[in-house]
Amino acid sequence: MYKVLIVEDTLAIREEIYDILLMEGYEVFQAENGLIGFDVALKEQPDLIISDILMPGLSGFEMFEKLQTNKKTASIPLIFLSAKAEREDIRTGMNLGAEDYLTKPLNINDLLIAVANKINKKLIIDQNIIDKTAALSKILQNQKNELDNYSHLISHELKSSLRNISDLLTWSQEDRDETNNFQDATINFQLMEDKIEKMDLLLAKLEQYNNITSATFKNKLVNSNTIVKQIINETHNSPAVTIKIKNELPTLFIDGNMLGKVFEILIENALDYINKKNGLIEIACEITDKDYIFSIIDNGIGIHPKYHEKIFEMFQPFESTKSQTIGLSMVKKIISHYNGQVYLKSTPNVETIFYFNLPISEVSPANQIN
Repeated sequence: MYKVLIVEDTLAIREEIYDILLMEGYEVFQAENGLIGFDVALKEQPDLIISDILMPGLSGFEMFEKLQTNKKTASIPLIFLSAKAEREDIRTGMNLGAEDYLTKPLNINDLLIAVANKINKKLIIDQNIIDKTAALSKILQNQKNELDNYSHLISHELKSSLRNISDLLTWSQEDRDETNNFQDATINFQLMEDKIEKMDLLLAKLEQYNNITSATFKNKLVNSNTIVKQIINETHNSPAVTIKIKNELPTLFIDGNMLGKVFEILIENALDYINKKNGLIEIACEITDKDYIFSIIDNGIGIHPKYHEKIFEMFQPFESTKSQTIGLSMVKKIISHYNGQVYLKSTPNVETIFYFNLPISEVSPANQIN
């Protein structure tokens, strides 16, 4: 049941409006002046206020200004009533932000239509606020989850590496003091160097991930076929693996560097997990009514189905991988910027297919306004 507050110093008019709205199913409150009206509005939080302008104590205009300065009542719409439709009154009311203006004597149909319209408008605005708040809450929760994962990773990976380096230094010192044998010390120093390189790579990937923000995307017309060929030339150094572009890839309105990063990560990921003498990677694109659907297929070791979702989450390790999944989480972050999705299908020891879709509405050159 929607609430309506009537603020009117003339009892007969106030009760007439009260009876009309009560019969229409509204919960109705009354106030005989602006001072009382403000207090009732603060207490009852009505969905709409109908107020006279000229009242003793506190006028309708003054009451409305007071309502607008209070966070609890600022969003309540108001319809002004006046015995005469003077332009100056209408202009003053509209400048204050009043939703409508009705003149006395009231037309019942005009009153009911105005009340229904203003309440419906308020409901739409309130729902939009709820939706935006929920969306913001989801974004903040995702950011919190990423921060928690980041803290966990730093705590586990870097501390583990530093602990290993400390142990290796201790052992090297002991070997030198006890046996004067520098061979084992050399091996230990090489292991320390590997650990330091791992930490450096981890921090570099984290920096890359954190640098992917909305402000970093600079869209322009790019040919994805050209980008993929360049990535293949720069990353492909295994004679046992053949990389093919299955069909002509489209021209898109997109950030070329970001798209290149996506293909670079997915191609390198495929190369890392091909253990066959005749390895094969195929890149293709299918165009539907709504999406460009890219695929990267390899005939490597595959990924167990239980990891198909986990693999894209920030810093989540899974069996048989050579590193954390920061790279794949970067792919997800980039594709999500264009309202796309990334997913995979895999049969262990047969093939793995990584898919990502880019909505035509987001990246098609034909939909861009010059």
